[in-house]
Amino acid sequence: MEQVVIALLLWLGDPPQLKEHLYIKDQKISTCLKMKRVAERSSSARYQCVKVNAIVKDKKIISISKFWWT
Repeated sequence: MEQVVIALLLWLGDPPQLKEHLYIKDQKISTCLKMKRVAERSSSARYQCVKVNAIVKDKKIISISKFWWT
């Protein structure tokens, strides 16, 4: 079943392609932004916190069908 969740997305390449997505356990945008800052300190990749329409199983995103940029 699809649901709207907050996710941290990892984009790589030129043009950027979605490589990974991470379900934010407490579903708070502030938690996602903190994780984004930590990740960007140690990487040259692009990260984004977004609301997504996704299929979630056992607190893991299986697939994403729609993005809402925040």
